[in-house]
Amino acid sequence: MFAHPWVVAGFAVAIGVAIDALALHRPPGVGVALGLWVVILTAAAIGPLMDLRRPAAVYGFVAAALVLAGFVAVRSSPVLMMLDVGAALALVAVISQVRTADDLSRWTLADYTRHPGSLAVEAVTGAARFVEVDLRSELAPERRTRVRAVATGIVIAFPFVAVFTSLFASADASFQAYLHDTQSRLATDALFLRLLWSLAIAAAVAGFWRAARRSASPTPESILRVPHRRMDPATGATVLACLVALFGLFEITQVLRRYPELVSPSDFSRNARSGFFQLLTVAILVLAVLLLFDWLTRGDDGRRAVTFDRLAVALIALTAMVMASAMNRMWLYVKEFGLTELRLYTSVFMVWLGFVLGWFIWTVLRNRQSRFAIGLLASGVAVIAGLNLANPDALIVRVNWDRHAAGAEFSEEYVSSLSPDALPVLVDLVTSGDSRLCTVERELARHRTALVSKQQAQGVLGDSWSDLQARRALERLPLDLAQGCGD
Repeated sequence: MFAHPWVVAGFAVAIGVAIDALALHRPPGVGVALGLWVVILTAAAIGPLMDLRRPAAVYGFVAAALVLAGFVAVRSSPVLMMLDVGAALALVAVISQVRTADDLSRWTLADYTRHPGSLAVEAVTGAARFVEVDLRSELAPERRTRVRAVATGIVIAFPFVAVFTSLFASADASFQAYLHDTQSRLATDALFLRLLWSLAIAAAVAGFWRAARRSASPTPESILRVPHRRMDPATGATVLACLVALFGLFEITQVLRRYPELVSPSDFSRNARSGFFQLLTVAILVLAVLLLFDWLTRGDDGRRAVTFDRLAVALIALTAMVMASAMNRMWLYVKEFGLTELRLYTSVFMVWLGFVLGWFIWTVLRNRQSRFAIGLLASGVAVIAGLNLANPDALIVRVNWDRHAAGAEFSEEYVSSLSPDALPVLVDLVTSGDSRLCTVERELARHRTALVSKQQAQGVLGDSWSDLQARRALERLPLDLAQGCGD
């Protein structure tokens, strides 16, 4: 039984120091991935160490989190980094909250959002109680008194030490120089900040340990069966009916109106970019409204009015038409101006959102809310993993180069600004093409110097597979790259 407070304190401090040494104060790469693995495995291990039974499905969450965290050491795209780290930490929050054998199969979307949200509160309050109650209870009364006396003395002495230090520094130049050098060294090494980060992580681990120990006794009903407000089904159906009417009117105007002439770049930009994001927002809000009113109008037996279900299907069908219009606008924009990160990621998100709406019909409208929640989470993880495998930055370069081969303009400035994920493809274009790509060549020369300097400064923990592949590709380029292009 992993229960002795001082053992927990040592374990928590070790975790804090390990995460600080591996992941913090470093660029994304191997170190950050290893730090995330430590976080994931710690969250997964606390339950068994506390003798808490867990459903076998939780290990699927652990595996998914480890995979997403591992991609941090593979890709260099900032967007993918945020997706990987954010999704991995979200899964850590879920893993940390699955504490009994019966919880997971009954979780709805509200549980997946509510329980991880309570983790931060539990970590803070639990850490304070851990120090105040658990550690103090292990000390003998006389030692507890001595520790309190020493801590009080340190607090009282601090202003006196500060005043006398200031006076000594003013009186003696050598002492002042020594203080300045010490302060500069501490600021350079960030030793104090690193200590604070390590202690903060240790406090979070200890806080969650205490929360897990305290929550081992409640039943799933007391945790998950939270009373919520109810709404008259007629009210919810009326809201959906109004939305169906509005969406129907929008679709009629789309069919009857004369499409504008798209001639200038501003025409394409106004019709595609602005319209796409507005319609994407519409689709997101529709999903939120459906989930909200399903929650409000569902009866105690888990069922809703048949009218609500029919109106929900009609609203989703009309939303699908709106999404098709948005995707057509984006296709026109990409056809005219090429592919970018924003256009790619938002298009992928739109496709995923279409799946989610279909999954809503298949699960929620069949009173299987828990399946909707796990499907939403699993599909999100699958999309992020698929993006990592597809290497979006390299894909963007290939698509835009294929457009250039067909006579379209090739934006060297934009493709040169992409992450090292795109560098091997750019090297292939420079070495195999007949025409000079001066902007790309200058940026490749800059990247070659920057990546070598980064490797020398950060070592293995600051490196990634993407950086390694980029360095190997850049080694094929001549040393006098970009000479002869002019300024």
